[in-house]
Amino acid sequence: MTSRRAAARYAEALFGLAQETGQTDALRAELDGLARLVERTPALAELLTRPDLEPERKLAAVTAALRGQFSGPVIALLAGLLRHGRGEEVAAVADAFAEMADEAAGVVRAEARTVVALSGEQRARLAAALSRMTGRRVVLEERIDPGILAGVRVRVGDRLVDGSAAGRLQRMHEELMVVGGLER
Repeated sequence: MTSRRAAARYAEALFGLAQETGQTDALRAELDGLARLVERTPALAELLTRPDLEPERKLAAVTAALRGQFSGPVIALLAGLLRHGRGEEVAAVADAFAEMADEAAGVVRAEARTVVALSGEQRARLAAALSRMTGRRVVLEERIDPGILAGVRVRVGDRLVDGSAAGRLQRMHEELMVVGGLER
């Protein structure tokens, strides 16, 4: 089973429990916190993936170090990951869980890349336009990217809306290559 599929299955199990108990937001926040902690703590990341330690010893060490920072369901998820040799999947499970929670809430995340920060009004207009386009509530994440020169490049799921100057220049270049008979 691929790593992504495995992460999705673990996330799905926890998501089902979260929906039954009304803890979706709380468990999402905990999973995100655990993923950030693993990312920021190389020793923890190494412990989770050490092949020479039994899963129960890893879990005992992790739960002792975390001292009750995480709820039973998140610790149970971590125990399952460790028992199946998937300690490195914490971030992937957190991402998959977040996607499921967004889907259930009718939310879609969009990433807007601009050369300068958007004003509040520009952000609101862009989010509204994307909401009309997707039919869902949009949570807009903004990134500064000097490489786009001007305009905006937005990714919503697997869709890319490229209104950047760099994108326009690239498309013009490709058209000229075709017209000039210089196809690659």
